[in-house]
Parts: sequence; C-alpha cells; structure tokens
Amino acid sequence: MKELLRHCLRLIVTVLLRLRSKPLAVPAGSRCVIIAPHQDDESLGCAGLIVTRRAAGLPVHVVYVTDGAGSHPNHPRLRPTDIARLRRAEAIVAMQKLGVAESALHFLDAPDGTLTHLDPDAFENLAAGLAAQLASLQPTELFLPCSDDTSSEHTGAFSLTIRALKIAGLTPRIFEYPVWARWRPQVLFRVGLRSRIVWRLFFPGSVTLKRAALSAYISQSEPTPPWSEPVLPRGFIGCFDSAEEFFFER
Repeated sequence: MKELLRHCLRLIVTVLLRLRSKPLAVPAGSRCVIIAPHQDDESLGCAGLIVTRRAAGLPVHVVYVTDGAGSHPNHPRLRPTDIARLRRAEAIVAMQKLGVAESALHFLDAPDGTLTHLDPDAFENLAAGLAAQLASLQPTELFLPCSDDTSSEHTGAFSLTIRALKIAGLTPRIFEYPVWARWRPQVLFRVGLRSRIVWRLFFPGSVTLKRAALSAYISQSEPTPPWSEPVLPRGFIGCFDSAEEFFFER
C-alpha cells in the first residue's frame, strides 16, 4: 500500500511539474559541467541532458566529488577500496554509453559519507580543489544535485560547489537536478514550488541510452553476494525510467 501511494503521489507531482515547466533548450556554445556526489548520480539525474548535449557536439564534463566507497557499509566481502574501484569503473562504462570520454571524467575522491561534517580546513581544501577543476573547465552551465535532496552527501556537494564557484570567481548558470527527491514525491513537490523556473527535458529518442547507462551500475542495482538485496531500494531506479528530466533554477 505504501509503495502504491508513493507511486500515485509521484505521478501527481510529475504532472504538476510538467504544467509549470518550460522546455530546456540546448544553447549554442554551452560548456556543461555536472557535479555528481557519487558515481551514478549523473546518470540518474542527467543522462538525457548528457545525451542531448553530446548529440549537439557540445562538451560535457562530470566531476565526481566522493569515491562512492560508503554504499556498502560492513559488507563481509567487499572492502571500501573495492567499492570505490568498482564504482569508478562503472562510471567510466556508463559515460561511454552516453558519449562522454574518460578524459572528461574527473574524480576528486573525497571520502564518501564525510561531506557534511568536514572540519573547516578540510572543507576549504576540498573546495579549493574543486575550484581549480572548475576554473580549468570554465562551465557556462553547471548542474548539481538539489540543495535539499534529502541526502547528506548531496547537500554537502551543493554547499561545496557554491563555495568552489566563489573561490574560482565563476558565475555559470546553476541548475539543480533531483535524485532522491524523485523517490520522495513530497520533497520533489516542495523543491518544484520553491524554484523560480522549472525546466523539463524531453528525450524520447534517447531513453534507451539512459537505461543503458543506469544498467552499468550493477553494484548499486543488483545484490552483492552474500547480500540478497541491492543497496538501492527496490523501485528506486524505476523512478528514472522515463524520457524526461527536470531541472530547477532559482
């Protein structure tokens, strides 16, 4: 019953977002950078965006903030270093499916699970590293997870990116993309209401490519023995199995 209610609420919120949204165009000369707290966030929230930008011949870079090693806490067979190595490999494969070369992927390798409780010096050091990366890429469009996506690492990545932009003196257009908010429709509704502009990207011809990218993240969507359940909730990836993505601009 709970999942049925969640599904119905998600459909209602999605319709409301469609009614409020404007179509997201592909601007000429765009230099697009996506900030992903973990390896898979970029495919969940931005795969259609990546495909349309690359089809237009525009560069797309992805900056992964954490090493992703915290997704399997206390796994009896996989060490955090194993998880980090596996998730990086999955990200490379996923992005190849969307037309993004490995050279356009940037891994900061911050310890997963630490972004919201870094001490001030560690936060500034990580922000400075991200600032240097962004200064070299000079984005005109920056896509990052919603500031209140209900994930501590997504919230931390948002704050970190805002600080990095200030350090680098950059002022790209900033778009927020939902990940966990897509799973929690009440959060998605709140984020959509708060936003000044809701953008919608519709990509019916490329939805199979998004599915292919998501399928590369086996460590997240499939059980890792001896565990019998995947680390992502059942039905979570299904929230993203559509030919539309929403982005919020304040």
